[in-house]
Amino acid sequence: MDENVSFSLTDRFEAFKRSDEERQDFIKALIEMNIKLENDLKIANSDHLDQLNSRRLWQEKAQSYEIKLNETTTNGFLLCLIDGDGYLFEDNLISQGATGGGEAANRLLNNIKCHIQKHDSAMHWKIIVRVYANIEGLLKKFAYIGFTEEEKALRQFVAGFTQSQPLFDFVDAGQGKERANHKIKEQLSLFVNNIQCKHIMLGVAHDNGYVPTLDPYKNNPPIASRISLLKPGHLGREFYGLPFEVVQFDSIFRTVELPNERTPYKLQHKLVYPHKPPLQPAIPHPQKALPAADHHFTTRCPIYPGPVLLNKDGERVDEYLGAPSEFAETILKTLTSNGNKLCNIHHLLQRCNAGPRCPYSNEPTLEGEELIAFALKARLTPCHASSKCRNRMCVLGHMCPHGANCPRKKTCYFYKVHHVDPRVDHEATDMEGDAPAYC
Repeated sequence: MDENVSFSLTDRFEAFKRSDEERQDFIKALIEMNIKLENDLKIANSDHLDQLNSRRLWQEKAQSYEIKLNETTTNGFLLCLIDGDGYLFEDNLISQGATGGGEAANRLLNNIKCHIQKHDSAMHWKIIVRVYANIEGLLKKFAYIGFTEEEKALRQFVAGFTQSQPLFDFVDAGQGKERANHKIKEQLSLFVNNIQCKHIMLGVAHDNGYVPTLDPYKNNPPIASRISLLKPGHLGREFYGLPFEVVQFDSIFRTVELPNERTPYKLQHKLVYPHKPPLQPAIPHPQKALPAADHHFTTRCPIYPGPVLLNKDGERVDEYLGAPSEFAETILKTLTSNGNKLCNIHHLLQRCNAGPRCPYSNEPTLEGEELIAFALKARLTPCHASSKCRNRMCVLGHMCPHGANCPRKKTCYFYKVHHVDPRVDHEATDMEGDAPAYC
């Protein structure tokens, strides 16, 4: 064979050999790439499956929350909280007992329904009303001022109010000035952030003591828009300027306060109490700075002399004078600070003849709630004649302010008269004393 031909075949063989090696390398590279792509596909499929599962999970959660949201719309409720010590129902409703209680509940329900018509989905809201009051305190107050019909019918009125609507409750908060206040504050705190509580209506605008409770919500528009204030006869001065809607319902609550003077027992079924114009607050002592406030309180001046009131057992009962505001008590506390003692005879009887020799202060002149607060303070000193006293000029106390439930028990100065029935039955005919008496 020709030598050149042999060389050519060798070259061609080598060329084919290199070609086979390149093909093998290429196939190997393809196999490796395929393996990598298969692994990537598995990972991608796994991620896709996770996405699908996650999407299904969130869809299920979304559907669940949508159902719950619909439930909050259909199961939403309005909560109405009322301080029954300050928001007294109309006399003609209370005097009807259970019938009046049912009528009061129906009027309140209808007024609330009319008020919430402007809200979306309000037609589905349930209406919950809770009235908190010191029932025993109201009974004593009615007894003192001679509202005998209301006194007898109050418990039946409360029962009728509670029984007339399944979500209405008239609750006896117990004795004490702040019992109802505490209940309402805690209820507000519990429900204000409840998603099902669509609106809260508060009957507390008579008492400035509730304002600090509402302060955290006044700069929170979503919550402030869900709170309304029921307007009594007048708003407490600190409620003005708050961003909450003010609502007034007619023919349900008294628009004027109970009288502070007792109705004579012989006229207690005939006498009608007009609303007297409020007295102006007394001018404070020029050296003592006092806060300003609205006064909606009436009383006669001087407080004494008055009739000597007796219960059915012939024991003396102190005339009910009402409860002065915190403002009036602050004024009195300021005026009697630094050892300054006011003259009982001058301020309560206007008969002090000691002139400059009087060891007590005759200035400034007390009026309105300040006079009431001072008279109540004088009664904290017990009269030595106790319930047998018949001196119509006596300004001291003849019964314990807390009655039989006095927490001090035997340590109380009035322990011996804790048994005295505070209900007025008649006036004494054997009164004595035309001169001031300290007893």
